[in-house]
Amino acid sequence: MIFNEIVTVLDNVEISKNIYEAHLSSTLISNSSRPGQFINILPSSAFNYVMRRPMSISYQDNEKIKVIYKPIGPGTKMMSDWSKGDKVDIVGPLGNSWEYKGEKEVLLIGGGVGIAPIMNLYNQIKNKISSSLFIGARTKDEHFLDHQPSKDIYISTDDGTAGIKGNLYDAINSIYDINELKKKTLYVCGPPMMMEAMRLLSLKYNLKCYLALETIMACGIGICQGCTIEKDIASTDKDTYRNKYELVCVDGPIFKSNEIKTCLL
Repeated sequence: MIFNEIVTVLDNVEISKNIYEAHLSSTLISNSSRPGQFINILPSSAFNYVMRRPMSISYQDNEKIKVIYKPIGPGTKMMSDWSKGDKVDIVGPLGNSWEYKGEKEVLLIGGGVGIAPIMNLYNQIKNKISSSLFIGARTKDEHFLDHQPSKDIYISTDDGTAGIKGNLYDAINSIYDINELKKKTLYVCGPPMMMEAMRLLSLKYNLKCYLALETIMACGIGICQGCTIEKDIASTDKDTYRNKYELVCVDGPIFKSNEIKTCLL
């Protein structure tokens, strides 16, 4: 069930360079959300744009939810000004959730603010399933986790200032060979180019891989048809719109890598 909830800001802090985490009180959405789902946020009553801001939930329990975001446009910049006690209008939980039943070894891969749904899943399964976490950023200042290989937590930086030098694709290939990767299920969220690289890798070697897509959305509930993605394999030979395309907001945001044609939306 989808709820429209007025929540209270419990905390809103900068956790790394220009990366914020907001803690929001919630009873309805927190109790019904699952890792991988998202909310649509009205950043302020003064926000006069048509579209709310979709944000993946990075944490939920029976009293609160968290989101991780980077202030870029007017909506997220309003969010960075939130203070403790502010009231915020949100809608959710929206979209589908990660599938992880029966998995024995998982590899969680997050880049940039794509870390949010990855961290949500990681915190849900780290004590139940053998999990390795890979987080990528351009530089050390953008990380809020430490490089801890002994705990199967790996960070990478493009400039080599922390962890493994290079992008996430480089980092993963420096730790695992293909035979090792074939034993794992991959969960990925981040910049489109990184996700596309992982999608192509999974198809090349027949790896089980789930991708959490991030794209511009308007309604978030499938009415506006603004977040269309082309399916890779049609379920029937009928040349219909819904047979060829799906919507990120309601059919996703999580798709198997062999279900879609590209992550470059």
